[in-house]
Amino acid sequence: MGSSGRASRKTAKPTATPARKTAAPARKNTKSAAAPARKTASGTTKSTAAPARKATSGTTKATSRATSPARRTTPPRITDLAAELGYSASTISRALNGDPIVGPELTARIRAHAAKRGYVANRLAQSLTGAGRRFVGFLVPDVENRPYSIAASAVANSLAAAQHQLIVAISGDDPKLEQEALRSLVGAQVAAVIVAPTARMTKESKQLLATCPAVQFNRTLRLGTASVLCHDRTGLAAATRHLLTLGHRDIAYLGTSTRLSNGRDRLRGVTDTLGTELPAARQRLLPPTEDDGYAGTRELLESRTPPTALVVGSSSLSIGAARAVHELGVSIPTELSLVVYGDPSWGELYEPRLTTVSVPYRAMGQQVADTVMAMLNGGQQASRPPRHRLAAELIVRESTAQPARRSDQRRKSTTCASRT
Repeated sequence: MGSSGRASRKTAKPTATPARKTAAPARKNTKSAAAPARKTASGTTKSTAAPARKATSGTTKATSRATSPARRTTPPRITDLAAELGYSASTISRALNGDPIVGPELTARIRAHAAKRGYVANRLAQSLTGAGRRFVGFLVPDVENRPYSIAASAVANSLAAAQHQLIVAISGDDPKLEQEALRSLVGAQVAAVIVAPTARMTKESKQLLATCPAVQFNRTLRLGTASVLCHDRTGLAAATRHLLTLGHRDIAYLGTSTRLSNGRDRLRGVTDTLGTELPAARQRLLPPTEDDGYAGTRELLESRTPPTALVVGSSSLSIGAARAVHELGVSIPTELSLVVYGDPSWGELYEPRLTTVSVPYRAMGQQVADTVMAMLNGGQQASRPPRHRLAAELIVRESTAQPARRSDQRRKSTTCASRT
C-alpha cells in the first residue's frame, strides 16, 4: 500500500505541474484585466506612486469593491472618470458641461462612460462656473408674509425656465440668523443672492454679500448692490391725498419701523402729503405681523377720540387691522375710512371691499429674476448697480368716504367702546 501511495504521488506531481503553469498565465491575465479596475478605483495618484504594486493591489481592491454594497453605490468623481478614460479632469468636466471646445465624438464617449458608471454632477460645486450656475439664494424675513411668498414664486418660476433653481432661506428679521443664512448660502457657492436685509445687518453679512452677485428686494441698506423696490412713498402719498380730498383731517397711520427703508418711505408718503408730522397718538410703528396690526388698530380706535381715517402701510398689518375693525364692530366707511396696503385680492373679499395701495409683488419678483439673470450672463457692466422701482397703484373701492361729523364720531366712539 505504501508503494502504491508513492506511485500515485509520483503520478500526481506531473499532473499538478502543468496545472500550476496554466494558473500562472491566468494570474497574469487577471493582473492585466485588473489594472484598469485599479485605475478606476484609485485614480492616478496611487498608480503613479507605486506602479509595480498596482496590479496586485488592484486585484485585491477590485474584489473588495465587488463584495461591498456600500462602496459599490458611491458615485464616481470626475477624477475617477479622468483616470479611467485617460483624459484630464478639466476635459471630462468640459465634456459633461457641454463645452464646445471638446469635440462631439469625444463628448459623446465621455458622457456615455459617465452614464454607465453612474456619475452624478454636483451642481452646487459647479455653481461658480459659467455652465454650472444652477442655484440662487433668496433670503426673506418671513416666508408666510405674502409679499415674499408671491415674489419667491415668481422668481422660482422664472429661474426654472432658465434651468436655475431657487433656495429660500429665512432670517426672521434677526441679524444673527441672517448672518448664518448668508454664510450657508455663500458657502454653498450659490450663483447669486437675493436679500430683503434686516435693519441691523452685521458687518460679516455685508462682507459675505460682497463676495457674490447680490440684489436687494423690497427694502435696502447702503450695500452698493442692485435693488428692486416699490414706489412706496408715492403709493402712500396717493392714499393720503385721496382721504384729504374726501374731507378727512384726522388721519392715523399704522406702519412698520422706520429703521427699514420701506418703513421710512411709506411714513414719508403720508407726512409729506399732510404737510406735518403725525402726533404720537395718531401713529403706530410696529413689526410687520398680523397680530401687531390687530393690536395697533385696537389701540388707535379705542382711544377717546378715534381718527376718522386709517392708512395701513404693510400687508400683514393690514390683515390684522381688518380683523380688529370687524371685531370692534366699527362701521366702514361710515365711522372709519380704511385704506390697506399690499396684495389687493383679499381686499375684494372683505365687506365692504377695501380701498388698497396695490403693490405689484409678482412683477417685482420677475424683475428680480431678470436682474439676476443679467448678472449671471455677464450683462451687468454698468459702473453703478441698477436700481428698479415699480409703481404702486391706489385702487379705490367702498371702504373710504367723507368723514362723519365730529359730534357723531364722538357718539359712535362711545358706542364702540361699550361693545368691547
